[in-house]
Amino acid sequence: MLEIRNITKVYVKNGKSFTALDNVSFKIDKGDFIAIVGPSGSGKSTLLYSVGGLNRPDSGEVLYQGKDVYSMADQEINQHRRKKVGFVFQQFHLIPYLTVYENIKMADGECTDNRMLEDYLEKCSLLPLQNKYPSELSVGEKQRTAFIRAIISLPEILLADEPTGNLDPENSDIIMSLMIEFHKSGGTVVLVSHSPEVAQYSNRIIRLRSGKLIND
Repeated sequence: MLEIRNITKVYVKNGKSFTALDNVSFKIDKGDFIAIVGPSGSGKSTLLYSVGGLNRPDSGEVLYQGKDVYSMADQEINQHRRKKVGFVFQQFHLIPYLTVYENIKMADGECTDNRMLEDYLEKCSLLPLQNKYPSELSVGEKQRTAFIRAIISLPEILLADEPTGNLDPENSDIIMSLMIEFHKSGGTVVLVSHSPEVAQYSNRIIRLRSGKLIND
């Protein structure tokens, strides 16, 4: 499904270089549930964003069904991200002037199945809040909204960057149960987490240290 081949990413700040990813290679098969773990600064988020077509590596390839994502034209990359990949970020990235319903709906526009959207809202206890704005939501409600937005277009792969990092245990369990349900329905999940409790939900763990893959 996806092959990450020898990708390297170097950042330069104040004249000093920092290698976030150092010649990392692995494959993601359809139906995988992968947890990427490692200490702070090990390159976990950089790797996730590179896999998702959001962060172009300095060298190497990210192959989706044999085609390098970063060889695509900008419009094609945008379509790839929109149709094939769902993102859940720690910071939610909800649009403040759109309601819960509108934030989710914009993920796939007219293609969104309204009945499925309502089912997810009900499952996430958000149906009574669908006309509320992000500023009126709790942290857990924002993350549940962001999660529905990520999967409403039925992506093939879900990428989640510390999705429970800001949540209490109850909301963490809700998000992880939704992620497990997505996986059981045939979706592929790649999850960045520093939490052993969250990582245990996966069936495969990739460990990074100082930008290098040390264990898969």
